[in-house]
Formats: sequence, structure tokens, C-alpha cells
Amino acid sequence: MQRLPTLLAVLALLGAVGLALGAGAAGAVPFEGGFAQMDVEPDDVSMEVAVQPDGDARWTVEYRIRLGTDEEERAFEQLRADVENDTEAYTTRFRDRMVSTAETAESATGRNMTVSNATVTAERRELPQAYGVLTYRFEWTNFAAVDGDRLRVGDAVDGLFLDDASSLIVSWPEGYRLGETTPEPSEVRERSVVWNGPVDFSAGQPRISVAPAGPLSGVPTAGIAALLGALVVAGAAVAYRRRDAGAAAPAGGGDAETEATGDAPADDSGAATAAAASDPAAEPTAGDDDGDASEPDSDEPRPVDDDLLSNEEQVLRLIESEGGRMKQKQVAERLDWTAAKTSQVVTGLRDEGDLDGFRLGRENVLSLPDYDPEGDASGADEDGGDEESDREDASGEDDATDD
Repeated sequence: MQRLPTLLAVLALLGAVGLALGAGAAGAVPFEGGFAQMDVEPDDVSMEVAVQPDGDARWTVEYRIRLGTDEEERAFEQLRADVENDTEAYTTRFRDRMVSTAETAESATGRNMTVSNATVTAERRELPQAYGVLTYRFEWTNFAAVDGDRLRVGDAVDGLFLDDASSLIVSWPEGYRLGETTPEPSEVRERSVVWNGPVDFSAGQPRISVAPAGPLSGVPTAGIAALLGALVVAGAAVAYRRRDAGAAAPAGGGDAETEATGDAPADDSGAATAAAASDPAAEPTAGDDDGDASEPDSDEPRPVDDDLLSNEEQVLRLIESEGGRMKQKQVAERLDWTAAKTSQVVTGLRDEGDLDGFRLGRENVLSLPDYDPEGDASGADEDGGDEESDREDASGEDDATDD
């Protein structure tokens, strides 16, 4: 029995030694309960961390052993009986270790932390093969740092080590979207990321940031205030310019009208105005300069600052600007996003039906719902890849661009 004692010792030694201990680490204290009583070791260990909006986290640690022999069946049944007969002994030992872990993380992060509501269960599951599963659950307050509406996760388990039979799953609340992850996870799901061992997280890892979905997701309060201030100033400047243009228009129009009507008296403004209104040819002349100056404001749409767009809107706008189709990796490059963040946003868009995708050779290609890949078969590969190779993979025709 090697893996279980070591992994639980790793959990117990968080913080002070940076969770750098791995399998067979020196100084690891063997765990006295659980699979330590068995003659077999777990086939895999799963640590799931469900982060809440207030920074608290609900932990679920599962030790799974495949029940492939009669000996393993008997060992697990004995363990299950022991857990049911003396549950408090198992939860107390585990809770004490995790309390010590939280105290170390508290010193490292400066956040007050507690561990509570520890439970343990032992059950048989069909996954579909028969497994014996020992599960510990507990709550860890202030596990994640709360920065405005953003959650930053990972500093409490800095330097965690996962061996090849272990995995770490971190999930976030509904309505939040993934910002950044370090290092790149093994898998990005709808509301979680997964690291499968072996992974030796270095100092400053793992790190995850999430924020509520929306145009201003994750923007710090100071940033929002600065943005609103800039919008107010810009709006005031536009209003002032339009007020001046409106005030200047009658004077310019009056001069033009006087010229158009010849010798209209200076004080006969009503007659001059009526004459100008009855002469269509005079209208283009009157205020001609003003019309040119105001034309961009009236006829051309004002550009939208990308910082005001949501992640989804940025992706859709970028693909639309490229003609409706673009490689996923180039979306990440153009937006300066990680592959994980790009995958998360694209997956959400595809689930909502706002974006389609298909394979072109070995590339993931994204397209707007109304884009017709066959109708664009004669076009060049605008995404900058190997055009001939991509077209051969997509249609098997070397002369796809002859048209």
C-alpha cells in the first residue's frame, strides 16, 4: 500500500512545504484509515473542488479501487463495515489533517480559513466495472480569493503534485465564465477544468480566475470606474460639438440663403427663408460645408470598443470580419487568448447554436451558422494555413481552387 498514504500526507502537508511532496515523499505520515487497511492500493484518486461565489469550496476526495478479485472484494467489504461501525474515527482523523492543512494555507494567503462538515462513505459502484469507492467530503472556507466579482483559485494548494493515478477537478458557480488558467489544463468542461496526473505544479500553480459572464466580466472596480469616467467625458465632448454645430448652422444657412435669393433684405429673414425653401437648387448650396462635416456622424456607424464586448461577441465579430469562417487556433492568436479560454467560449457559442464548426485536415474550423463551406470551396484559405493540404483533407480534390 503506497499511493494512498502518500496522497493523504500530501494533502496534510499543504502550504509549508508547498505541496511539493509526491509519491514516496520523505517525511510523509502514513494515513491510518481508509485503504491503508487493505492489501491493495487505489487505482485512481480524484480531488474535486467546487468553488462558491463567496470563495468557500466544497471538497470531494474519492479513492477508487477496482474489485477484480475475490481478495479485493473481501478487503473492501471489511473496510466498508469498519467505516459504518466507526464513522467518527475515520472523519476525525481526516478532519484533523485537513484542519492542519488549512492553517498552513491561512498563513501563506492571509485569509482566515476553517474546515468543517467532514464526512466519509464507503460504497460499491459499477463504473461500469465494479469499484469500491471511499469518499471524503468537507467544506473549506475562504479557499479562493474574492477580488470584486472575480474569483481567484489555487493559492491555497500552491505547488500541488499529482501522480499518474490522480486528478484535480476545479469547478466554479453557475453564471461564471473561465478567465485564465495556469498551467494549461488537461480538459476544459462547461463549468470546470481538469488536470490529470502526472502533474508537478510549480510555485504559483495551479491558478484559475473566473468572473460572472457579461461584457464587463472580471473587470476590477477601479477599471469599471475609469471606463465609465471615460465614457462620460467622451459623451460630453460629442454633445458639446453637436451643440456648436447646431448653433452655427442658422448663421451659415442665412448667408447662403441671402446669396441664393440675391438682394433679400438683411432684416427680411422670413422672406429669405421662404425663398430658399421654394428653390430646391438652393438647398445643396446652403450649409454644404456643414453637411460634409456631419455626414460621418449620421451615415457611418460609430466603431465599438472591443473592451465593451463580451467574449462571445468578440469571437463572433472576429469570424464575421473574416468572411464567416476562421480556424480556432487563429481566433486564439488574434484575441491573444489561451487555447483553454478559446475552447470554453467556442463551446458555449456552439451549444447556443450561435457558431458551427467542422474539421479541415487536422484543424478545427469555426463558422457562422449561415456559412456554406462547399459554396466557399473555391476561395483561398484565408486563415493562413496550408491551403492545398486543407482542401485535399476537406474534399479530396487537388483542383478545388481552379475556379
